[in-house]
Amino acid sequence: MNGVARLEHARIVLIEDDLESRESLRMLLEEEGAEVVAVADAEEGAETVIRELPDAVICDIDLPMMDGFYLIQRLRDHEIRGNLTPSIAIALTGHDGDEYRLRSIGEGFQHFMTKPAHPDVLVTLIQQSLSSRQLS
Repeated sequence: MNGVARLEHARIVLIEDDLESRESLRMLLEEEGAEVVAVADAEEGAETVIRELPDAVICDIDLPMMDGFYLIQRLRDHEIRGNLTPSIAIALTGHDGDEYRLRSIGEGFQHFMTKPAHPDVLVTLIQQSLSSRQLS
């Protein structure tokens, strides 16, 4: 940590099926001051984001049984029906093709990152997105 908790009080749900990636991202975000709930699959992730209504969601696209697109559709539907402020959503994937980027944005993610996510870039993206949302 660089001495300043850049994500202080941010509530983040992280959905990543790879245990090592999930734990390293969780630790990074917590070191930056975020409250993190980390889960391994889209179904549990969808239930968690609907229950927690986090400030931000970081979701792997390639998840077992149901993909990240399923999760973001459920979240956005819930937010619309409840007239809720949308969570910042970041798609995280090993795919770098334009089709994944375009589909991710079209499905409801605001941001798209390829793995491995560079820690400083990810934290800065979340921090700037949260700041922009508060100014709106």
